[in-house]
Amino acid sequence: MATDNSPPRIRLILIMAFGTVGTLFVLKFVFDSYFTDMWEGEAKAKMAPALELAKLHEEETKKLTGSPIPIDKAISELSSKGRESSALIAPQPSTDDGPLVGWKEGQRALQAKAAETNAAHEPAVAGGDASTTTTTGAAATKGDAGVNAPPPAAGGAKDAGAAAPPAAAHDGGH
Repeated sequence: MATDNSPPRIRLILIMAFGTVGTLFVLKFVFDSYFTDMWEGEAKAKMAPALELAKLHEEETKKLTGSPIPIDKAISELSSKGRESSALIAPQPSTDDGPLVGWKEGQRALQAKAAETNAAHEPAVAGGDASTTTTTGAAATKGDAGVNAPPPAAGGAKDAGAAAPPAAAHDGGH
């Protein structure tokens, strides 16, 4: 087995180390210069004169200075009389009843309506057997836990008692 017993070539190691550090030092400045040039070029391209913005500022200035009432007078009038001084900015009652639908009637009423809708879509049973049809006025809801639910049918309908939980599942008081 052959081993190398020659002394380390320190001079070659130092030359390679300093050469590598010098090359990295020079490359850092080259890359920084390239990045700066590219960044400044992009910034100049984006800083082109904004003609649309200038036109918008011009129109806004015309509206502010060309109004029938000077802006200082309008500000003082608004601060002294409030929003009711002008019909344009006075508060108006909303005519949108959408947010009140579920709020006013409550969750229980919505569930009763859903049960009525489901009962209306169920097919009528021939012969009018009362034990297999659900009553629309006394539909079971989450709070009832099946208290007003019709009794389960004895083999008549497929899902007669499946919608209402058993009476033993009542949670007591709310």
